[in-house]
Amino acid sequence: MGSENNQQEEQKSGYMGSKEAAKLWNVTQSTVTKWCREGLIDGVEQDSPGSPWRIPRNAKRP
Repeated sequence: MGSENNQQEEQKSGYMGSKEAAKLWNVTQSTVTKWCREGLIDGVEQDSPGSPWRIPRNAKRP
């Protein structure tokens, strides 16, 4: 139930998670996470290490 609430919050806020970005960009979720860690996606946010990435819905695939 917690991840469902997170997805709803991301949709409201204009962000998507790494799983949704992976589907959109036709890559694996681990690839998206790697791109986030490496700073290759503009505007990504993370509250603390290990917490989910928030990727702007309008972000371009690197």
